[in-house]
Amino acid sequence: MQSEAALVLLAIAVAVSSLALLIQAVAAVRIMRSVRKLEEEILPLVPQARQTILQAQNALKLAAERIEESAAMTKQLLQAAQQQVDGIDQARRELAAQWRVQSERLELVLEDILSRVQDVVAVLHGTVMRPVREVSGMVAGVKAALQTLLMSRRPTVDRATHDDEMFI
Repeated sequence: MQSEAALVLLAIAVAVSSLALLIQAVAAVRIMRSVRKLEEEILPLVPQARQTILQAQNALKLAAERIEESAAMTKQLLQAAQQQVDGIDQARRELAAQWRVQSERLELVLEDILSRVQDVVAVLHGTVMRPVREVSGMVAGVKAALQTLLMSRRPTVDRATHDDEMFI
């Protein structure tokens, strides 16, 4: 009985395996049909995809060339701009140095002019103002002498002038 039960169990196991193999075969056939159907739908798209990929590659090559050209032009422009900036900076430095030199020269000239003006004022003061004061003093003396001679009497306190008040 054990052998019969084992045989039945073995038969059931073989039947289940056969059924599983049959189901796998049906699934494989269906998968194969789906793959063929998908292949039929995709095959017409393959040339279009190749063409699109080639166009994309050509566009990328063209874009890369243009980018390289743009980069080269940009580099040249930047170099030219840098040269201009360097030239302007050098001109600014030269102008600042010349400005400094001219300022120093102007300062020296102004100092010389001011010292000469002071010399002229001193000479004018010594040669013109002193004699003018001396002549003015002499005229005042002559005037006082003439007044004294012509008036022969002394003025009273009522008639005293401002200069006379200072001596009183």
